Amino acid sequence: MTELDGLVAAVTGGASGIGKATVTLLRERGAAVASLDLVAEPTGAVELAVECDVGDSGSVDAAIAAVVERFGRLDILVNNAGIGATGDVSANNDDEWHRVFDVNVIGIARTSRAALPYLAASPHAAIVNTCSVVAVVGLPQRNQLSALNASRRASIW
Repeated sequence: MTELDGLVAAVTGGASGIGKATVTLLRERGAAVASLDLVAEPTGAVELAVECDVGDSGSVDAAIAAVVERFGRLDILVNNAGIGATGDVSANNDDEWHRVFDVNVIGIARTSRAALPYLAASPHAAIVNTCSVVAVVGLPQRNQLSALNASRRASIW
């Protein structure tokens, strides 16, 4: 028996990188886990892979509903999906700024909003937000993302 036995988790950006590692860790600790990603790629660690674009409210709502339909509940939401842009502040137009902000910041709000009714019913509810190291460490040609990712610093609500 492990500390997350019986709990259900959804991880955005769960098909690769930190999201995939998070899916694996949650499974190892006993949770049933759904990966929400642009491409639903089932892997050995995930029990449910759901296509989800955190930049689209309808997609997010459908993905969270699919998780609850499959498992009957939702206890943990990991907001991990994120994108980046390269170049300094002058290299990107408004559309690129809006795209990054929409996914990296508003995407957290969309996914959390969709999950809240289910999390409110859980005695173990948790929302975990992750972000890129760029939030706290400057990188050449990536400095414009620091301000955007600052709002994504790891936290539990």
